[in-house]
Amino acid sequence: MLVIILTMMAVAQDVTIAASGPGKVRVKATAEPVFVPACRGVTWSVFDADSGQFEGTAPSACGPLSVAVKVGPEGHEFTLDAALPRVPDVGFYVVIPSIVYGKKCKEETPFPLASCAQTETVKGPQMVVRPRDEAAAASGSIAE
Repeated sequence: MLVIILTMMAVAQDVTIAASGPGKVRVKATAEPVFVPACRGVTWSVFDADSGQFEGTAPSACGPLSVAVKVGPEGHEFTLDAALPRVPDVGFYVVIPSIVYGKKCKEETPFPLASCAQTETVKGPQMVVRPRDEAAAASGSIAE
């Protein structure tokens, strides 16, 4: 029964997120295309061993409004662009990406002006990021 529920939840998601390379995630739309803001559409949280929680990172500065990124079934790759704190004693970071996306948005338009019918946020997988920018999906999970 639990397998059926998990399968139904996976099918209901509009996007999938997977680690795709060093400090990168690939976001794919599972049905109709979705639109991600060109700036701060992907944010990153890093695990803080002292607090035992994931903490948001400082986002990079945004320039002028840019056209929203259209994500279809082929996907789009996003790179870790946040400033990370000092390297933990273990020698790597554990990060989680969060993706903001809109559905039924006006194409070729900056996200804030795209009149999306609905906006959602979804978290990606936990990833291990080493200072030399090697990332991989974490095999375990750190409780949030």
